Amino acid sequence: MFDANAFVQAAVDPLSTQFEVVPEGEWQMMIDSDPKQLADTTDDNKAPVGIKRHAGTSEKTGKAYDFYDWTLMCVVTDQRVRDKLKREGVKVRMRLSLDLSDSGGLDTGPNKNVALGRLREALNQNKPGWTPQALLGAGPFIGKVSHTQVKDAIYADVTRAARIS
Repeated sequence: MFDANAFVQAAVDPLSTQFEVVPEGEWQMMIDSDPKQLADTTDDNKAPVGIKRHAGTSEKTGKAYDFYDWTLMCVVTDQRVRDKLKREGVKVRMRLSLDLSDSGGLDTGPNKNVALGRLREALNQNKPGWTPQALLGAGPFIGKVSHTQVKDAIYADVTRAARIS
């Protein structure tokens, strides 16, 4: 049982200062069931998941940009990863660029929304009548995790999805 008085008086050894990310590789996972992933988010609320519009002017080129992306959270179910990280709950993000039609819906034309199409195919959901809500809790599938380094931090992302054979 937790004792707050004992806690605040206890000497503690040094703690980790780096968060170990999911290792690169192909791991079994599923889409998290959190409905916040379907919400429209803004840069103001710093939401880790959801559909976000990015609009502005590039500082490098001076050109205007306006696009949407969708960040989903994937739950890694592969026991090897959970054992390596010494955590039961292991999550990694997946970012999908969204190509939208002039009416604001998903563009279903050639070379549009390919990453989302691959995810739907991996989940056996690439069929007519699909809605984004069908992704919540869906799986399992094989997700390829890749790392990106920004300064001293390493970030893990799911960069591809494939059906379990």
